[in-house]
Amino acid sequence: MIAQDANNKVVFPTAYTRTLAREQGLDHKGQLLLLKGTRLAPADLLELNKYIDAETQAVIVRNALQLSGNPALGLRWGANLHLAAHGPLGTLIASSPTLGHAWKATEKFHDIRGGFARMEGHIASDHFAVIINMGIALDEVGRFFCEAVLATMVNHLGMIIGNSKPALRVELAYSAPAYADQYPEFLHAPCLFGKPKTKIVIPHGLALMQNPMADPETHAMALARCEQLLLEQRRPSSWAARVTELLRSNPGQIWTCEQVASHFHLSSRTLMRYLRDEHTSYQTLRDSELARQAKLSLLVSNNTVESVALSLGYQEVSNFRRAFKRWFGMSPQAFIEQSRVN
Repeated sequence: MIAQDANNKVVFPTAYTRTLAREQGLDHKGQLLLLKGTRLAPADLLELNKYIDAETQAVIVRNALQLSGNPALGLRWGANLHLAAHGPLGTLIASSPTLGHAWKATEKFHDIRGGFARMEGHIASDHFAVIINMGIALDEVGRFFCEAVLATMVNHLGMIIGNSKPALRVELAYSAPAYADQYPEFLHAPCLFGKPKTKIVIPHGLALMQNPMADPETHAMALARCEQLLLEQRRPSSWAARVTELLRSNPGQIWTCEQVASHFHLSSRTLMRYLRDEHTSYQTLRDSELARQAKLSLLVSNNTVESVALSLGYQEVSNFRRAFKRWFGMSPQAFIEQSRVN
């Protein structure tokens, strides 16, 4: 499952390409063929928390299908894909107390790993359905990922209720492909094509079945991490906004460019280039935030110039006075007097 970047463009974790290469048993030469037509090298697949765009991922999937000679590769890959490959969301699902809790977690947090496929739980009197709304075209690439999602979910379902899946069925919102006869082999259920929606339908009672792998402590930690990732995903997108937010959330510390870059796992040169592309600089952002904090603090009647300087992180009050004059064209004391008159 994939995520979306701050500009709402679909992106994929390289972890999926890494596991896809492993699924096919590709050596270095094979990985080069898998990545043919992209700017990626095999070493890039080893990086954690790295993402690639949808166009690059589409090239990789088509390469994988060609290398394998197996049009049902998405089903096979998904069936063998461990939930851990889905990061904290996978851990949350695996440790959920019941199947219903697992689907609810997927429904809430799909954007942190699965922006292309939105999950929706639907409860009826006699069954529970997990509806998969695909956000990408169902061409060979979209179908590949739809198959992988279905196989992964059915595989997890089997871990909870065993390989015997009474009355389980899979409905698919596309026509039967040439290899449709392989679907029941991997999904262990009747598969009905040409339906209005893609979904897994199970008896209602199974949603309440206890998960034998449930772990309250692991579940709590995974839930907290998923909440954090979802919050981070909704934060400002530009590098200028990210830097400003970091400075604003850490008052009393005057960050150097190197420290900020390190926080974002970048080199200072890379951060400066990113900010330059946004027509700003780190010095400009830092001065703007320090000036904002200084102005607000000096408007508080019981604050002195000295106390404000120390609260902002200045070791020497004289340095703060010089910076303030550069920002506002007057001394801190003159600013205080002027604000009191107004």
